[in-house]
Amino acid sequence: MDALRDGPRVVPEPKPAAVLALADQAKPAIRQLREAGVSGVLTYSDEECRLHAVSLPDLEPVPAPSYEMCKPLIDSGGFGTADGGVVWSSLGLGVMEVMSQAELSQALRRGLGGMNGFRAVQAVSLGDDGRYAVLAESAGEAERVVAVFHDTRLLFVQPAWRVGGARSVRPSPRGEYYALLGDDPGGESLYGRDGRPIGLPAGIEGSRSVAWSPDDAWTAVANERGLYLFPSEHGEERVVRIPLVVLDLDWAEAAAGP
Repeated sequence: MDALRDGPRVVPEPKPAAVLALADQAKPAIRQLREAGVSGVLTYSDEECRLHAVSLPDLEPVPAPSYEMCKPLIDSGGFGTADGGVVWSSLGLGVMEVMSQAELSQALRRGLGGMNGFRAVQAVSLGDDGRYAVLAESAGEAERVVAVFHDTRLLFVQPAWRVGGARSVRPSPRGEYYALLGDDPGGESLYGRDGRPIGLPAGIEGSRSVAWSPDDAWTAVANERGLYLFPSEHGEERVVRIPLVVLDLDWAEAAAGP
């Protein structure tokens, strides 16, 4: 689950009244979500790091984990980093090296035209076809870049001027999109898996977190004014604002009924 974690620490507090009354406050949003056929469960943390969950499209409270989460927990699809390189692990298969730090630096030197000395700080899967993204930093942590590979073949690099101060990469569930997460509000940058930038629909100013529906068809962006849901490929066609101020969020399929 993509959410915020610093713990876990048990929090036995009841749901805030704002969460319980959300369905009453957001009737226009519920109507739009129903018309669009949006479904699933949004789990989110508030500004005190408490977790809550609501169902879609009706925005009714549903059970959420009873602990606090204050740092992003990102599904990497088995990818990780070790000694500056990229590794992949699986239950029963152990840890396998995908690319050493030397191989990564060599690939980035070719892709960037001369820079070297990079080390991987994060690696995440972009789908099930062998494509993955690597957040890498140069010697002395002077610059960060994002490189997308297929197996060990470099597909493209997003240079430091585009990546900025990104601290992590968050992939969508099916790997069609990813976001660069920054420390400041407005530090999110959305991209397709081919590296094309995806702009926010008009009226959404900045963002503090992002999630996608399980099928990648919808994007959810949170900022200081609320939570906005829109089609991932044609965001201008429909934007649904939910009156929730959240710190981070995750979008999952609804649990199967009895």
